[in-house]
Amino acid sequence: MRRKGVRFLSISKGRMIRFIVLGLGLACGGLLAEEAVAPVVVTSTEVAAHVGKQVTVRGKVEGQKTSKSGHTYLNFGGRYPNHVFSCFLSAKNFPEAVPSFEGKEVEVTGLVTMYENKPQIEVSALSQIRVLPEEGESKESPATKPTEPGS
Repeated sequence: MRRKGVRFLSISKGRMIRFIVLGLGLACGGLLAEEAVAPVVVTSTEVAAHVGKQVTVRGKVEGQKTSKSGHTYLNFGGRYPNHVFSCFLSAKNFPEAVPSFEGKEVEVTGLVTMYENKPQIEVSALSQIRVLPEEGESKESPATKPTEPGS
């Protein structure tokens, strides 16, 4: 006897289990693939070999300049025009003043492109730039440092 207006989907228990296992396998495979593509860390002198790739560049910002149009440039490996690598921060992405990174060791993550025969990364968010602790500076923030009893 067939019920009127209701269709039943007939899936065997074995097929359902295979479907679930396949789905879980694809989900886990996606996580593993995402983990495997972590950006390579290179220096400002090595970055030219990684054009077209997502990398993290570690180095000292030797010059920072904001143009009249509001674009900011971070130069590594020398001051402009003798730098070997730069970061470009567009005024459209940074309507407020960009903090000073000059003289600081930083890591910048992004896609390497060429501009005027030099490698660059276009930075669209400050989260792409990480200031590294200076030598002798604690990696712990003041908020996480343990306090001594009685202080």
